[in-house]
Amino acid sequence: MKIFLAQQNYHIGNFESNTQKIICAVDEAKKQGGDIIVFSELSVCGYPPRDFLEFDDFIGKSRQAIDEIKQHADTIAVIVGGPERNPNNEGKDLFNAAFFLYNGEIKAVAHKTCLPTYDVFDEYRYFEPAYEWNIIEHKGKRIALTICEDIWNLGDNPLYRICPMDKLIDQQPDLMINISASPFDYTHNEDRKAIVKANVVKYKLPMFYCNAVGSQTEIVFDGASLVFDKNANLCGQLPTFESGLQGFVLKMMALLMEVSWNRPIGCPIKN
Repeated sequence: MKIFLAQQNYHIGNFESNTQKIICAVDEAKKQGGDIIVFSELSVCGYPPRDFLEFDDFIGKSRQAIDEIKQHADTIAVIVGGPERNPNNEGKDLFNAAFFLYNGEIKAVAHKTCLPTYDVFDEYRYFEPAYEWNIIEHKGKRIALTICEDIWNLGDNPLYRICPMDKLIDQQPDLMINISASPFDYTHNEDRKAIVKANVVKYKLPMFYCNAVGSQTEIVFDGASLVFDKNANLCGQLPTFESGLQGFVLKMMALLMEVSWNRPIGCPIKN
């Protein structure tokens, strides 16, 4: 299985540009024989959307973007982030969601469980935490899909009561995928490596970690997306502060071999 990570610079509310960047990367990954392409957290609308999430038109445009992208998810599965309406009367109106698109359809949706409210984050103000956790099956592989903070709730003093991977591991996944919008600071790149490695060591599964790049007001995203094999070896890292597309081959549920790194031809990916 060939899995691509696409780290891109999205602008909040610029649905046309964000969608076209995503579609261009999807088309390039298809040319290279990709089976899955992964984008970052809330990629269709940009992160953090904050009070724009209060407007129905903003949520509607996010869904229209996903509907447009899913038409290109034919021979390749596409994982994108966006807000999803909560159908229940109880709780917040929205979920922070990862959409799994394939064969022109939304095949599965994963909701973010751990919603940070510290530092630059204020997610619990807008989103309802996940209340169910399911693996996603694709081409013979079982995928545990999580969103950013979901992988950080490890250690002796967890901030949240639920760790999503503890729920998902019981369903015997073959690999972990995490989509993130993790801001830059001077030590955070090493912190990310450590937390991704800690998840790999705990669950004994390879992990694909896709982060955003660019900036929104005072928040800077540095990319540096990561791939670890199940033996906790770092198999690849995308550049810092640059958009890019990189592919990896997953073999025997264990070995991850780097395929290529490039900029999608003809795509508007300048930072």
